[in-house]
Order: sequence, then structure tokens, then C-alpha cells
Amino acid sequence: MESNVKVGLLRSWNAERGFGFVECPSPKLPLQRYFLHITEILESTNPPPVGGLVRFQEAPPRKEGQLPLAKKAWFFEPKDVLAVSR
Repeated sequence: MESNVKVGLLRSWNAERGFGFVECPSPKLPLQRYFLHITEILESTNPPPVGGLVRFQEAPPRKEGQLPLAKKAWFFEPKDVLAVSR
């Protein structure tokens, strides 16, 4: 697994504008926020499930002062993680 792959929760989604925010644990801060655009979701229902688990690749922000980006994201169920780990 690449070091920039993260797992977090989709905390909000703006269906009209096609973006939302993912939060995941960080060693530096209680939670790290990432910007997720709909074009970066590989597989999911539309709209994506708020509160759903999402795996993504971390990318730097487009501009200074913005949130880092969530790229190549896909949503999964906790049961899917257990099936893969066995």
C-alpha cells in the first residue's frame, strides 16, 4: 500500500456543486480534512453517502492555503475490509 493512501469519512457533500469534505485521523491534528470533487470518485452511488467510509490518495492542495485533495476515491462498507483481510 502506498504511504499517501488514507481512509476517512465523508462528512459533507454539496450535490449541486459536486464536492464534499473527507475527515480522517492525523498524527499532527485531531482530524485532517480533504477536499473531494465528484470527478475523483471511482465507484459510488450518486450522491455519495455522507458518513460513508472512503479510501483515497492524498494529494497536495491546488493553491496555497487550501485543503489537501482526495484523489482516486472509492467508498466501501466495513464488511468489505474484513472480507479482504481474511
